[in-house]
Parts: sequence; C-alpha cells; structure tokens
Amino acid sequence: MTYALDSDKLVIGRSRSCDVRLREDTVSRLHAAFIQGPAGPVLEDLGSSNGTFLNEERVLGPRAVAAGDAVRFGSLCGTIERLDALPPAGGDERAPTGNLPFALTETETEPAGLGLRLLALLADAAAFTLGSLVPLAPLLVVWVAERYLLAPGRMPFGLHAGTTLVGACGALWLVFAFHYVVGGWARRGRTPGMSVLGLRLLDWRRRTPIGYSRAILRAAACSVTLLTLGLGFLTVALRKDRKALHDLLAGTMVVRPRLGRTTPAA
Repeated sequence: MTYALDSDKLVIGRSRSCDVRLREDTVSRLHAAFIQGPAGPVLEDLGSSNGTFLNEERVLGPRAVAAGDAVRFGSLCGTIERLDALPPAGGDERAPTGNLPFALTETETEPAGLGLRLLALLADAAAFTLGSLVPLAPLLVVWVAERYLLAPGRMPFGLHAGTTLVGACGALWLVFAFHYVVGGWARRGRTPGMSVLGLRLLDWRRRTPIGYSRAILRAAACSVTLLTLGLGFLTVALRKDRKALHDLLAGTMVVRPRLGRTTPAA
C-alpha cells in the first residue's frame, strides 16, 4: 500500500479521523504526522505509546525525511520513495504528481522459512528464561539462603509463609508469560525473539494483527503442536505458505520483509 505525501499535513494513526489509518495495535490513535516543510516532508511524533522511528532512531522532534529512509510506526514498517520512481498505477505511464515528490510505501512481506523461525524460537527461549528470573527471584533467594547461609534443617520462615511466597511468585510468572507470549502476539505482532529476526505475526487472510482472542487461540494451538513432539512445526518446511500446525489451527502466518526489494534512489 502506498500513501502519497501530497498535503500540508498527513496524520497517521488508528483513529478514523486520521488521513492514513493503520489498523495495528502498536499504532496509537494519533501516532505521527508528515508536515510539509520548506525543504520537503518533515516527520513528527504525536506522543505515540510505542514510538515513531526514522532509520531505526526514535523521533523525538521534527525530522526531515528523504527518499530511501526507513520509517516505523510501532511495529509497522515502510519506506520513503519518490513518487516519480514508483510504478504507475492502472497502466498509466504518466508519473503521479503532488505537492511533495515523496510517498510512504509499506514494506512488502513474504512467509518466513523454517530456519528463521527456529532462530526466533531459540532467541525467545533464551529471553524468556532470563525474564523468568525476575518473578522467581524471591524463590531463588530463599533457596540460596537455605542451602548456603542457614544452618541445616533451619527454615527462613514457616510453611504457610513459604506456600504464600510460592503462590505469589507463580502468579507473577504467569502474568509475565502471558504478557511475553500472548501480549507480544496480540499488541506488537511479535515476541522479542521474532523482533530480533524481523518477523511479524499476522492474520493469514487479512494480513492484519491478530488481537488477544486470536493470540489466546494460537497459544492453545501451540499446545497441540507440542503434543506432536514438535513434528507440527516441521510443516513450515513442507508447505509453500510456510505455516506450522498451530498457524493452520489459529489462522495465522509469520512473515518477514521481502528480500530483493530495492528502494529507488533520490
């Protein structure tokens, strides 16, 4: 999808009032704006929750943009291109015109292969393990105290307090796990491991973020893949659409930026 930067101010966000409406949970209602400056388009963040980025640097003030720049609103990526460098629409050989000679083009994607998905899974396993140390830290401290600091057979507190501590730490860990996996899929369209590899999770029909209900369904579908001892994950290598068993059950797909796409020079 291409949006011409042909007005004095082009507001981007989830709200219906925006000039460019992006239906993505990581995009704020009023996220960012392109404003016509003396030397060309200027990008400004409008107080978004997840940030506006220009060439992977967070936009903290007005920033001039040029052809070839990469922009990101939350987790949605795009590029700035010259209008006269874009292919004509509808077979019209004339180049489109406008007040500004630039356009915002969303990054094209393709299904992610088995190798990238396995690397993302390993990265998530490492990050999840490290993150789990935070809610479980009190239990680790008690274990270290019992094993190395206190006299044999001596407990730092009673059985009731110990049970309460275990329950509280377990509840905190469940909140962390839900936020890491389900929250990552639903709000950002990716977990930290997927983000490192540049992967996104989308609805396979509409190519839109899946939301919390579908994310919970996908988490349940992942348990089915686990019951197959991981064989359901190998369908990624066997299918042209690169879907795992849980993707088929939940109606999702994992994509990456399309390789080989060139950005026209200014």
